[in-house]
Amino acid sequence: MDLTVGTLGIYLAINVVGLAWTLIILTWGLPDGVRIQDRPHTWSTFRQRLPLWLFNVTTLLVLTYTAMERLDDAFDMGEVGWVPVLLGLVIVLLVDDLIFYVWHRLLHDNKWLYNKIHRIHHKAFSPLPHEYLYVHPLEWLVGAVGPVLGLGLVYLIWGSVPVWAFWSYILVRNIHELDIHSGIRSLVGHHIPLFGLTEHHDLHHSKPTMGNFSSTLLIWDVVFGTMWRPEARPD
Repeated sequence: MDLTVGTLGIYLAINVVGLAWTLIILTWGLPDGVRIQDRPHTWSTFRQRLPLWLFNVTTLLVLTYTAMERLDDAFDMGEVGWVPVLLGLVIVLLVDDLIFYVWHRLLHDNKWLYNKIHRIHHKAFSPLPHEYLYVHPLEWLVGAVGPVLGLGLVYLIWGSVPVWAFWSYILVRNIHELDIHSGIRSLVGHHIPLFGLTEHHDLHHSKPTMGNFSSTLLIWDVVFGTMWRPEARPD
């Protein structure tokens, strides 16, 4: 599969799924047994926030197309063993999560950055799946430094990036983002060590001053002592 087509297809599919998931929640709601918060979702708020989401998705696809067309030689499109793919995925996730943690925590610790940039995302006290990209464009653009550095490290180690490590990263990272913004209690995540549960991030949205700055993995909240336990449910 072509690098550009494959990458664009994954990003587009993920965001279509996220939008569809959101529309399902808005139409039918969430069952009491799986819903984390009782805050309602409204169509008027969805329509108000949709233009920024569309802008971010469009910008993401345009930048992805531009980057992939120029970085084709950096990726190994051939068949490689599962070990390089798995190791590459782990490396990118760890580096990305560290950069995300530092940037995310800075967005909270610095009042100017919070009020001018990050507060937009935190208008979603009880987020919907597609709202992982309801953010100031500068926020996710700076956050994109993480995977770039991670992929760069993989390239330095092996001389190329296994394309399935890259595509696996996109799938894991972004599907996880849809999940932790879904408002649905985690069903299997509790059985994965240091996995970022929906409850973990949902608590962060409900009370953003309490911590829980990590995303895919919880390792950096553990290391830096900013973990707020999921069992401390929102009011």
